[in-house]
Amino acid sequence: MTSTRRLTQQGFTLLEVMIAMFIIAIGISAILVAENNSLEVTLRAKRMTTVAMLAKNAMIQAEREIEGKTFDETKKEASGTFDAPYSDFKWERKIKEITFPNIMDSSGVGAGAPGDASSASSSAASDQMKDPNVEKIVKTATNYLSKSTREVTITILWTEKKQEQSFIVSQYWVDLKHAFDINDQ
Repeated sequence: MTSTRRLTQQGFTLLEVMIAMFIIAIGISAILVAENNSLEVTLRAKRMTTVAMLAKNAMIQAEREIEGKTFDETKKEASGTFDAPYSDFKWERKIKEITFPNIMDSSGVGAGAPGDASSASSSAASDQMKDPNVEKIVKTATNYLSKSTREVTITILWTEKKQEQSFIVSQYWVDLKHAFDINDQ
């Protein structure tokens, strides 16, 4: 009887081996899932770095095309694809005129409450804002800024997992050579 007891104490039963294998399988599958997620995140980061680089290059190219020209001489929209190895990516460029708001609009300028202590000073500020000379200067400056400022938007497009993806970057450009015309309103 002592000899059979020694054999069972020295080895593992089939049930113990199966439980150990199950635990090892769970551990290995968890490691594989984590490694797969890590790989996906790394590939996504690489793709986004590529997209950011392509957007930067497209913005530099747009700047080169516009350099020395007025905004009126440039195309408002353009698009294309990148050369290999980035032929899976497309780009779109839009140049949009910025319209500055009319700050001389009487709604909200100097509008204090009737019984407000600051009403008198608000009224004086409102009267000053109604001065035709001030109004003309503000309109001229606003008009100049609207005609000399543009928003340039670059959109990078690609397909990932059967879905269209996009990355948009915008930059504001000012044409400092734009004529400042006092009579232009």
